Amino acid sequence: MDETDPNAATDCPICGSISAPCCQKSSRGQSWRISRCGSCGHGFVVNRPTRQMLADMYANEADHHPIDKVAALRIEDRADCRTLAARVKRLSQLRGDALDIGCGDGAFSYYLAEAGYRPILIDLDPRAEQAAAKVPNSIFRQISFDEFIPDRPLAVIVTSQVLEHALDPLDWLRRAAKLLSPEGVLAVAVPNFGGIYRLLGARDPFIIPPVHLNYFTTRSLRVAIERSGLRHLRTESRSEVVLSNRLKAVGKVWNVLAVPLLNLTRAGIILREYAVPAESIENLAPPSA
Repeated sequence: MDETDPNAATDCPICGSISAPCCQKSSRGQSWRISRCGSCGHGFVVNRPTRQMLADMYANEADHHPIDKVAALRIEDRADCRTLAARVKRLSQLRGDALDIGCGDGAFSYYLAEAGYRPILIDLDPRAEQAAAKVPNSIFRQISFDEFIPDRPLAVIVTSQVLEHALDPLDWLRRAAKLLSPEGVLAVAVPNFGGIYRLLGARDPFIIPPVHLNYFTTRSLRVAIERSGLRHLRTESRSEVVLSNRLKAVGKVWNVLAVPLLNLTRAGIILREYAVPAESIENLAPPSA
């Protein structure tokens, strides 16, 4: 599909089915058209930005990624990062290099280091290097995932709140499948386009083109995994929020009262998918572990 053609076909980039217009939003002097797939429910920006536009945005603008705000939070408050690292550790016996794509404040890598992995953090945002310096035994590179070449097969790849930014998410997932060790684990976290925020329609806070270009549902994420040379292990729905300053008390009430029930459904705020290369599932714990 032509990245700049506003009249490009609206076939779903995940499953190939016909999609229908969902909503339209204006940003950066341009109108962005979002469609939704009638089969897998995937949402996507039809008139894609150019790669150069995205590169300039991530290198020079601060509003695409709240690193400063998140980094100000105590690491002890990042239960989302702690639980993901613990899940990865239980799913595979392999320890080694853990690639954190779009590492942001480095919190996921912090807990992966605690779990016995050697974190490799990559991000296009130059602010991430300072955050990465706080992660023990880690390496940081200001580079895109497309350009990254590891020294050896990876034990873990974490892509949290990143796949929704990709021009071609299937290409990224296929690349992850090739870079993983046969016993390695991929952990993906994305906003849930089929979750509770769907009640907000176009006001869904995650529908923010051209920063977010892909809007995954449980179904579309599973299809993307299976079409990329990966084998599904587990899907989780998570709704914990991390708030600071005067809203911190509100976040605590939400996490105690609403989250335990919402996490039992597929309507949570965030989807987590765990997968392994399709050709090998040896040395893995059962998916229910």
